[in-house]
Amino acid sequence: MTPKAILPHIGFGNIKFGMEEHEVSNYLGDPDETEVQDYGEGAEANVLYYDEFGISMSFDKEEDYKLVEISFESDNFILHNAIKVGMSKEDFLASLETLKLGDYEVEDMKEDGFDDKELYVFEKENINIWLDDEAITSIQIGPEWIDDETIRWPQRKNNEDED
Repeated sequence: MTPKAILPHIGFGNIKFGMEEHEVSNYLGDPDETEVQDYGEGAEANVLYYDEFGISMSFDKEEDYKLVEISFESDNFILHNAIKVGMSKEDFLASLETLKLGDYEVEDMKEDGFDDKELYVFEKENINIWLDDEAITSIQIGPEWIDDETIRWPQRKNNEDED
């Protein structure tokens, strides 16, 4: 299988940020598992897990339960035709040099008790890349934020074709 493109600020394939759970299920079928994550102070998200595809998706209560985050944990998906789960840290850092993904910060996870984990945060692109034991384990993307309050949802056609 050729890896599907991860589209920053948009999603992948027919799955776009801003969709509701039933719309995603129309394309992917029922999730293997669902979970409600409680962030405190009334903030929560419904998370759908699709183990077969190696993805999970979060639908945030504050955004009327629209799709606001996708986590890719499988090499079936590729970011900028270069970055995917399983890639070594060395190859990942080399690809950052050629891709010009923009500024990023590396968050030290040792203080949180994760000695072998690293988190690369590309704030402008709303991309998080997790490494564990010197290899990528997860790529998380979200929609584009215009400001702290406003999301620019991707354009959606009324009847998109299946991939």
